[in-house]
Amino acid sequence: MAGTEYPPIPRSTTITYALRAHATAAACIVLLLAYCSSATALKPISRPLISRPSSARRERVSLRTVLPPAAQFLAARRAERTSAEKLLVVPAERAEAATVGGTSGDDSLSTALGLSGAASAASLPQTAAANTAALTAIFTAAQLPIPANKPNACAWPGVTCAANGAVVELNLTSSVSRLLLPPTPRLCNRTARERGGKVPVTLSASIGQLTDLVDLRLSNLWLAGSVPRSLSRLTKLQFLDLQDNCFAGPLPVAFFRMPKLYSLSASRNFFSGGLPQRPAAYAAMVSLSDLDLGINFLSGPIPAALATLPTLRGLLLNTNRLSGRIPPALLKKELSGLVLDWNRLSDDLSGQQIKAFLIGLSRNRLSGNLNTIQFSESVSFIDFSENLFSGTFPQILCSNSGSLGSVDFSRNRLTGAVPANCFKPANRVLLALFLSRNNFSGSLQPFSSLPKSIAAVDLGFNKFTGRIPQGLTTLPQLFNLDLGANYLTGPIPHFCQGQQALVSLNLAFNALSGPPTPLSSPSCAPSLTALYLSSNRLSGAIPSTISSFKSLKWLLLDRNALAGAIPAGVSGMQQLKGLGVSYNGLSGPIPAAWPRTIGQVLLAGNRLSGAVPAALSKLKRASFKPGNPNLCGTPLPACK
Repeated sequence: MAGTEYPPIPRSTTITYALRAHATAAACIVLLLAYCSSATALKPISRPLISRPSSARRERVSLRTVLPPAAQFLAARRAERTSAEKLLVVPAERAEAATVGGTSGDDSLSTALGLSGAASAASLPQTAAANTAALTAIFTAAQLPIPANKPNACAWPGVTCAANGAVVELNLTSSVSRLLLPPTPRLCNRTARERGGKVPVTLSASIGQLTDLVDLRLSNLWLAGSVPRSLSRLTKLQFLDLQDNCFAGPLPVAFFRMPKLYSLSASRNFFSGGLPQRPAAYAAMVSLSDLDLGINFLSGPIPAALATLPTLRGLLLNTNRLSGRIPPALLKKELSGLVLDWNRLSDDLSGQQIKAFLIGLSRNRLSGNLNTIQFSESVSFIDFSENLFSGTFPQILCSNSGSLGSVDFSRNRLTGAVPANCFKPANRVLLALFLSRNNFSGSLQPFSSLPKSIAAVDLGFNKFTGRIPQGLTTLPQLFNLDLGANYLTGPIPHFCQGQQALVSLNLAFNALSGPPTPLSSPSCAPSLTALYLSSNRLSGAIPSTISSFKSLKWLLLDRNALAGAIPAGVSGMQQLKGLGVSYNGLSGPIPAAWPRTIGQVLLAGNRLSGAVPAALSKLKRASFKPGNPNLCGTPLPACK
């Protein structure tokens, strides 16, 4: 998974974020499947808005960087794309929108597009020459190649015409990946040059001449400047996708003057200023269902007028500079998705009612007693992380709701113990649970009753005490388990009871004792990629079976009481990138053979002896010192 590698040797303050990447991806994929299976009852159906997996402005590996609420909601909408085209664009049973040469007549097309015969006759005729002239201007301004030997623009890539020659769909979305880089003027200009063109790349005002357009997709083209005013002439437009460009300035007035517009995505641009506050500004948007203006530079309050949009289902304003309160009318509106993450919102939500199916409010300044907030019975995804919410253990987790799939209450001010029967009966579909960096205390025993569907559990950086319950080792779908930085004691249980899916295990910064059990049975976790056991009280030798962990990339055993030699079998760990065994009681020579993938090895604070092997000679001196007085060779003093 690109962009989600574990840090070489994570510190205690970042270890909880490093362990979320793989697990959350799996959990959220299953969550999307659950959403799509229930979405058929939610009408109308829309076309997807975005497909990128994360916001590039976020630097840490977490639930939000792997698959943020915006991406989850819109990925679910993508699954409905075929239905959207059939129901909203040109239904097959009513008309056929095809390239030039189709068999449908003008009257059928007008019916399919919801036009009366009089309205169709009154519209300006679009001749082949007029189409070609307009599209030539659009392709030229966007620095896209114009096909040779194709004088009729209806035959150009991305252009779909009706049987009467009217252009009804224009899809020029670039397939060139942006690699999740945040948009900046320098990056926009540089990318345009690398593509062999000149800057700036713009959207031609000729777009307004294609007045029969129903579907316009221009994402990821690095279009800069402002959106032309002529866009407001596209009164038949139903789907507009301008995401992943370099548009700047205030939001175009044209966005608010399209009565048939169903889906609008303009995320990842440079739009700035405030959203219109007056209800009259939204009066024409009678068909709008999905509005995505996330990842821009919008500021000011969220308009209460958005709640007056009669058909609004999905609202995404994440990663902007919005401030103030969240309008209560918007919280009470029945939405499929309400995503306001990464803004500057400050509001006390105590006693509020939130009816959205998917809620993303992370990284704001929101507060209130979490247990007084009323959620919808059909809520499936909640992300309230990195706010100021208070109260005891969230009661919504102890409800019998069968729809709740993923919850993130991490980095708040929640306290107290987990109710003994919180997760009983375990007949729900909970997939991901993130409660790290709060002040929860008491035993982990209630988590033994987590549903078998759970894929990711992060309870790190709390005050849990006692032993790790055996029930946490019997969850067949568990992908990631993070119990780091608590006050856990006793031996590490065997993770050999159906834990074939386990990829990340973090038990660091506790007071666990006994041998490093997870390393003794490689067949129990064949997919294990990261194992963090640092800063405990583990003893005994590092098992020789370590060589059987073919998928392990990061192994941290530092600051324990391990003894004996480093197993020579480390050479068989074909994907190992980082090994930390510093500050133990290890002795003997360092194995001569190491996997080619190795990049970080921490051996300081032991009693190792002999020559540093050539495979590790490029490491810094701090990898071996202090300690190890009998080691020699590069980068240490030469052997005598």
